[in-house]
Parts: sequence; structure tokens; C-alpha cells
Amino acid sequence: MKKVIYVAFNYNHDTGIASKRLRGVAKYLPTLGWQPIVIVPRTSNETVQIDNVRVVESDYRDMISKFMPISNKNNAGRKREVSGNDQSNKFMSKALSLAGEIFAYPDSMKYWKKPATEVASEIIENEKIDAIMSTSSPMTSHLIAHDLKEKYGIPWVADLRDLWNLNPYINHNIIRRQFEKRLEMKTFENVDVLTTTTELAKQTLQRIHPSKKIIPVISGFDPIDFESAKQTEHSEKLTLIYAGSLYNGKRDPSILFDAINQLINENRIEKDKIIIDFYGDETNLLELSQKYNIQDNVNIHGRITQNEVLQHQMNSDVLLLISWMNESEKMFIPGKIYDCIGCKKPVLSIGYEEGSLKELIEKTNIGYHVSGVSECKKAIYDYYSKYYNNGLKYSGNEFAEDYSLKNTAKNFSKILEEII
Repeated sequence: MKKVIYVAFNYNHDTGIASKRLRGVAKYLPTLGWQPIVIVPRTSNETVQIDNVRVVESDYRDMISKFMPISNKNNAGRKREVSGNDQSNKFMSKALSLAGEIFAYPDSMKYWKKPATEVASEIIENEKIDAIMSTSSPMTSHLIAHDLKEKYGIPWVADLRDLWNLNPYINHNIIRRQFEKRLEMKTFENVDVLTTTTELAKQTLQRIHPSKKIIPVISGFDPIDFESAKQTEHSEKLTLIYAGSLYNGKRDPSILFDAINQLINENRIEKDKIIIDFYGDETNLLELSQKYNIQDNVNIHGRITQNEVLQHQMNSDVLLLISWMNESEKMFIPGKIYDCIGCKKPVLSIGYEEGSLKELIEKTNIGYHVSGVSECKKAIYDYYSKYYNNGLKYSGNEFAEDYSLKNTAKNFSKILEEII
């Protein structure tokens, strides 16, 4: 079996949706003739154990722990002491934010580079390694792979789940952007293949890497996660669920709230027969629900684990996706959509009027993608009517099954085979 070093910082992060892509690729590559050796930082996260997947931990300290003072007492426990009043803590917070812009270059995981490179180098020098893969974020993963490629000449695939300089969710000052762009160009000078998650993201990335081979590799759901997933509760009310971050208001549920408020005022739906559950980010939810007079219809639950999210999704009636209303968003597909496919539940997606997400939803027939209040009203009323009449059912077609992490791993396997 051929071996691939897989530099994947977030592999063990069970609370992150992106980690599912990393673990899914590692899980299914062995069925395709590739043994992954996953390089991860040694953190408080428990190492995920998967058959035929080797996980190798390296030392790791983040930027804050590296520079925060460590107590001289109880050195064995490495206990960190924090003191001071609220004013000094606010000052410290601002100072850390400024330091992040200046010193967290390219990211705050930069100090993982040296120990991870050393661990990977030892493996390469003692075993026959056929290829290297790295995945971001963080971008430090690609710096590690770059050095390994340069030192040993092993074929390298860099997977950009999030774009580097063209990521619309990250805003740096003009000086930092120039340094970042130069570093990106230098880092990928010797890469064999760049991958990203959609065709539109590929086209965007190709603008700054015109000579590089760039291949979109779509993510997916892991079929095993849903083999035993069953609905255990049935609500008497139409229940919609949103689980995830609202990115400080970039993902705005105002269209949803406005649509429900209008439908209630028009007597098209009954106020006490619809519920929206939010799990995760709580940004402005209470204030917005009060603004549209639907606070009694909105339940705010806070953060829960991925396993808990899955169970709540299975018990709900409609799965919500809320995206940023920005043209830059059209090249992305949020990872949550794949869980929606795996759950086999109707979807209501609210986001930019066109793009990769809308195309996926229309291709698979799993639900609605809307960008305005009138469209949202039609979708909600359709789901509401079906729920209280003929029954609300999942309508995904045969294309939905293509979005499996088995296929994601298969696509990476093909790329690896082509470059070795």
C-alpha cells in the first residue's frame, strides 16, 4: 500500500464541520490503496482512532501560551496565572488583537511548523513515503508541506478548503495583505496540484496561480455517520433548525424572521405552530426575533457537540442554512449542506442569489435556496402546508448520493495516482 503524509491541523477538532472532510478522506483512502499518516498537533482534543489510519502527534504551543507568563510555582503542571482588573484585561485583549495582526503571520498556529516538520521528516527518512497532502486552514499546514517537498522532492497536493488571500471572511490591512500574497506565491511555487472545494473557487484561485494545476474536489457526508441515525422525537409544531456560526452577523436570519412574521400577520400560518431552534452562535438572535415579533417562536440553545447536532437535526422537520449575502459567497458550499443530505431532511437555504450552493440544491432537489423575503415566504408556506396536510418528506434525487466522503477520497486518490 502506498503511503501519504497528511498534514491536517484540525483533524481532531470534533466541534468543527471542516474536520469531517479531513477524517473522511483519511478514513476512505486505505480502501483505495493509500495509507495516510496524519500529522496533528498534540492538544487537549482526544485523538480520533480510525482503522488503517496512523495519527502522529507533534509538540504544539499556540501564540498565547507561548508568550503568556508561566507561574514559577507548580512548574510540573505548567499552570498559567492570569491576574489584573477589568481595565487591564480589556487592554490585554486589545493588545492581543493588535499583536495578532502583526505577529500571527500567516496564522496563530505558526509555532506548529517546526515540531510538525521534524516529526514528518523523521517518518520520511525511515519509511517510503509516496506523496504529501496538506489542508488549510491553518495556512501553516502548507508551509510545513512546502518545506517537506523542498527537502525530499516528494509529490505534494495542497488542499485549500478556505482560500488564502482571496478569503472574503478575513480582512487584513494593506501591508499585511501584501506580505500574505507574497508568502502564498512563494509557498505554492513547488506544489504539484492545488485543490479547492468548488468550481467557482477554482476559477478564483486560478487568477493568482495561472500556471498551476487546480482541481475542485467537492466535500460530502460520511454514510457511516447516518447508518444508525434515526428520528426519536416528533414535534407537534413545524420545527426548523439552524446549527452553526453566524460569523458576527454576516449570516443574518432577518429574511427568515421577516418572512415568518409576515405569514403570521397574513393569517397564512398560525403563530403557535412553527418553531425555529438555533444551536451554536447567538449573535443578535434575541434582538432580531423581538424586532420581528417572533421571539416566542425562536429557541436559542447555545453550542453543542456534533453528535448532539446530528440528533437534533434528525428530530427536526426542516434544516436551515444561512449564508452571507455577498457575491464573494457564491463560490462556497457550507459544509453543513452535506449533513443535510445525509439526514435526508428538507432544506431551506437563505443566501446570495446565485452560486455553488444554489446549483447543488437545485441539482439534488433537496429543498429551496432563496435570497429575498417573498421567496422565503413561499418556501416556508409550502413546507408548512405539507407538514399539516400530506406530510413533509425529503425529495432528494439520485445526484444527492454523489456527495459522499467516499467520493471525496476517491477524487483525492486519483490526483495522488497522477502525480507519483
